[in-house]
Amino acid sequence: MLNVDYKKNLNVKRQEIFTKRHHEIVQDLEKMLEKGIPDLTMSQIASNLKISLRTLYEIAPSKDELIIMITDSILRKHGKHALESVSDIKSPLKKLEKYLFTVNQVVGPKFNTFFKDIEKIKGLEEIVDYHANFITNFTEELLNQSIETNEIQYIDSKAFSILLGGIGREFIKEKNRLSESSPEESANSITSIILNGIKLRN
Repeated sequence: MLNVDYKKNLNVKRQEIFTKRHHEIVQDLEKMLEKGIPDLTMSQIASNLKISLRTLYEIAPSKDELIIMITDSILRKHGKHALESVSDIKSPLKKLEKYLFTVNQVVGPKFNTFFKDIEKIKGLEEIVDYHANFITNFTEELLNQSIETNEIQYIDSKAFSILLGGIGREFIKEKNRLSESSPEESANSITSIILNGIKLRN
């Protein structure tokens, strides 16, 4: 049994007072963020959603906090999807490979907007770090299980988990982007090379 799990939402106190309508608006905001909320004012966001500015401020007191909350919600949903996608896989190594390929989708085209201005929004990098740390911890546990089941050679699982968990984030940086492949494709390629390199051949 894997003993890693998400903590409560980082914005749980505010969400405890959300109405059904607030949650519906949050879902609409998630779709909008894919197209670039950072370029809009709170007033423009409210107008696009056809809600009052007051209602939007009930959800978040500022645009930065709104982006942080929505990004956290989206990453949390994707993380849950990644966990569910491997829940029936028995082999720890196969589970790890599937899991990493799924979480690497975060650096694909669909999520590109979320990280475009990460350094400009105070607190957003902390949210991304939180989710990245979860991936690293989950990866370390699966690596340890893979060692125990003799699927991979003995390695420093902590070091490898940091490497595997952070590949996608490195390729999404503008200075590291490759013209011939997307950050997701690059991350998956390197992930496969690393995992194949530590496999035990039966």
